Amino acid sequence: MHLVLDIGNTQMKYGLFANNGLALSGVCTEWTQQSWDTFFRKYPFSVVLIGSVGSSSKQVVNYLPENTRVHYVDNFTKYPFSSNYDNLNTLGIDRRAAISGAISLYPNQPILVVDAGSCITYDYVDASGLHHGGAIAPGRVMRYQALHLCTHGLPLVAPALEIPSLGTSTKTSIQLGVEAGLIAEIKSHIETFTSKFGNFTTILTGGDADFLIKKIKNSIFANADLNLIGLHCILTFNGLHEE
Repeated sequence: MHLVLDIGNTQMKYGLFANNGLALSGVCTEWTQQSWDTFFRKYPFSVVLIGSVGSSSKQVVNYLPENTRVHYVDNFTKYPFSSNYDNLNTLGIDRRAAISGAISLYPNQPILVVDAGSCITYDYVDASGLHHGGAIAPGRVMRYQALHLCTHGLPLVAPALEIPSLGTSTKTSIQLGVEAGLIAEIKSHIETFTSKFGNFTTILTGGDADFLIKKIKNSIFANADLNLIGLHCILTFNGLHEE
């Protein structure tokens, strides 16, 4: 069994792989030493690959069994795609993982990966596996926070469960502005990429994917585990599972 850890800005997710398939996934942000010990007794993994965007990975490594082989996505990691990015190592680890996962699920196809997490990122990969680049924008929660932190009078509003048709209060005005603007932005980016590259498969992932997929009418595939699948793809592509 192989374990991959996706350590983002707000949470840590795990993916347990057996026979090259995702057997189990979940969030392990608050796990204690006892939680990890219980998990390992049930699922005795031998290799771990860590992709860390924000939070430190040192604490979780201390929780892992001593005989576990731990690897990291770093500047020496190889990927199953090439890139026109100025410096591939400055492309976020989450974006590198998502691209790798998309390629493994949709080989030899042009793909647009939209990752709706703390930030919203867009990455286009052509059918030959060449990453052309993309875009970065504030994420859904970040937009609510910005309106509160960058003004003197606007409150911090929770993301809408249902988008109001019209703002009749400060709260609903903020919710409509954030949610409608975000959806319009994603649609606009898809249209722009389509105009530039033609038809492609769009994959939506990230913490807000389940909410957004219901609001966007384009033909989009949602996959909440895309980054985990990508990290495992990176693990096997680099031969780290064969040690």
